[in-house]
Amino acid sequence: MAKKSTSKKETIEKEATKKAAKQGKEGDLWDKLINMDRRKATKFIIGGMIIAIIFGTIALISDSLANNAYDWEYYKLHENDLGYWRGEYGYQEFLEREKEIYAQADWMRFQEAIFENLARIGVNFGLIFVMVGFIGYSADEEMDPKKRQMSFLLAALIITVVMFSALSTGITISVG
Repeated sequence: MAKKSTSKKETIEKEATKKAAKQGKEGDLWDKLINMDRRKATKFIIGGMIIAIIFGTIALISDSLANNAYDWEYYKLHENDLGYWRGEYGYQEFLEREKEIYAQADWMRFQEAIFENLARIGVNFGLIFVMVGFIGYSADEEMDPKKRQMSFLLAALIITVVMFSALSTGITISVG
């Protein structure tokens, strides 16, 4: 029996046809954004804001923990000194506790680098969801043209903030 052989060209054409049929069913990302209704756009905006608030809170907690690490370290070292001078434990245990205090304080300062960067990524994802929601608003033809323009400008502003905060560090905004 002879095997039916297919050429490389036929295989590529079949795969392209399958891919085109799949895209026709699902639509590409841009079509989904343009055809987004207000309800879905609002869900994106609210969900993105919630994500950004949660990760922003994580960043603030991490920053606060790192900033207070020195105070905690001095307090624990003082407590350790008092325990040693009162005779609650010996010199060897005093030194071991001191090492543990220094290690914990260093970890409290170092965790900021890890958790704050992860939180920044989370905030950026949340802002991207908000931006997608505003793009959905700006593509809604039933909306007032002024509101559509404002939605598009807000989306552009949000993507600019995400871009600057993702590409550089130490950006601060101060009011007053």
